[in-house]
Amino acid sequence: MQRTGDTPTARGIPGNSNPIFAVNAFGATGDGATMDTESIQQAVDRAAEAGGGTVYFPPGDYLAGTIRLRDNVTLYLEYGSTLWGSTDLAQYDAEHKHLLYARNAGNIAIAGRGAIDGNGPRFWDGGRLERWLRGECDLPRTSDMIRFDKCENITIEDIEVRYGAFWNIGFGHCHRIAVRALTIINGIYEEDGPNTDGINLWHCTRVRVSDCDIQTGDDCIVVLGDSRDVTITNCHLTSSETALMISGVRNLTVSNCTIHDSGSGIGFRVWNGITVDGVLIDNVAIDVSSRFNTGGQAIYLWSFPLYIESNDEIPKDEPLPPAGVVDNVTISNVTAKVNGGIFITGFREKEGYVKRLTLQNIEIVMLGRMKKSEELNADPPDPYPIYGHHGAPYAMYFRWIDDLKLRNLRFTWNTPEQADWGSALRCVDVGELEIAGFEGRQAIPSDAPAIRLINVGRAFVHGCRAPEHTGTFLSLEDGTGDLTLTGNELSRAQQAYAIDENSSPLIFEAANRNPE
Repeated sequence: MQRTGDTPTARGIPGNSNPIFAVNAFGATGDGATMDTESIQQAVDRAAEAGGGTVYFPPGDYLAGTIRLRDNVTLYLEYGSTLWGSTDLAQYDAEHKHLLYARNAGNIAIAGRGAIDGNGPRFWDGGRLERWLRGECDLPRTSDMIRFDKCENITIEDIEVRYGAFWNIGFGHCHRIAVRALTIINGIYEEDGPNTDGINLWHCTRVRVSDCDIQTGDDCIVVLGDSRDVTITNCHLTSSETALMISGVRNLTVSNCTIHDSGSGIGFRVWNGITVDGVLIDNVAIDVSSRFNTGGQAIYLWSFPLYIESNDEIPKDEPLPPAGVVDNVTISNVTAKVNGGIFITGFREKEGYVKRLTLQNIEIVMLGRMKKSEELNADPPDPYPIYGHHGAPYAMYFRWIDDLKLRNLRFTWNTPEQADWGSALRCVDVGELEIAGFEGRQAIPSDAPAIRLINVGRAFVHGCRAPEHTGTFLSLEDGTGDLTLTGNELSRAQQAYAIDENSSPLIFEAANRNPE
């Protein structure tokens, strides 16, 4: 049996004081051809039996199937070392098919300057991927490349994670997670990698993801279930779908992130009683791409009792489950160049309304790079499908919200402006609405108003500015109630506001500069 003292000493492991268990001392070849699973597992087991230690990978290519991680063990991949996932599914645990897996364990770390490669392209190459995308065949492949279930005190830092055949890293029901300075690389969706999410967190608590660079063929970071106390900061995200997906969390902060060349920026998908409560998103730059068949929104929120896909129908004779709950969300200091603007909708029943939503200091440029196959529609479908409302002819759309505050929103249309574009802002079925410091107009040559309020209970509009070529700045439609209009610079508009025959609002005006 190999004695701990016989293992080579690993140099250059920052802050390491644990016993070292080098995988080559247990028989791992690192030649990229020999299956090294058993040798690596022996090193992990010996480290755990010793009360903890570092399993060290010297430079080399280590081919493996499922490796079970254990308490108090650190995997350290030296520069020049790569852990490769086998392309033979028989080498993986029959139930899970993960490369690295831990359950009911704690104090585990994966670190170093090496890489973990799932060999993803070998699972979806060529015509098989195309047939799978059309729903014509199965796509046998591994599951999450790195997976932790019911674990505590998990750290992943510095390494490169690439080409998972499915999700790259998954955490389920875990507590105290730190992911730092990680690089995740997967091909973009149409090229080489469906469903290759970067980091998925479900029912996790006390999580910090920081200083990561993530490129994936699906969502970069997903927070879902009943996750709590999550921080995401200083990350660069590139995604064929939605860079940051939120679907169940309490107390989430996102800050100082860039989203580039992505299908959409930030998305909320909330259904079947899921709760999103206490979200603060600040200082995010977004640039979407026209390469992907997505809505191209900077920010979207979808809330409904059921998970509705594009062609689904709501069961007509069955009671619906409770709608999702969205409360106390603030999004601020966002700049975005996008195709689909901002699209946020709750559910039509009162208990499904979004509550206490604030957007402030938002600057949107509408690029208009939608694919020719997409149609512009005046109203979104009901139910609203998860894959978005492609090509809406307005920059910002809000519906079924109780308390909505829009502060310092600035919006411009890219030139040439599309003939089907309309209003810059559309609010429908909103209880209490504040619009402060808004600057924007309708598209040209549209005769739509810059802002449309449809069945809004009470609106407070102040400190706004109508730029040159504004037609009607504000319209009140379909039963919109009280309006307070103060301190607005509207002299460049042709008309300050218009009221349709279905509305009889009480209007208070003060200190506005109106058109002559």
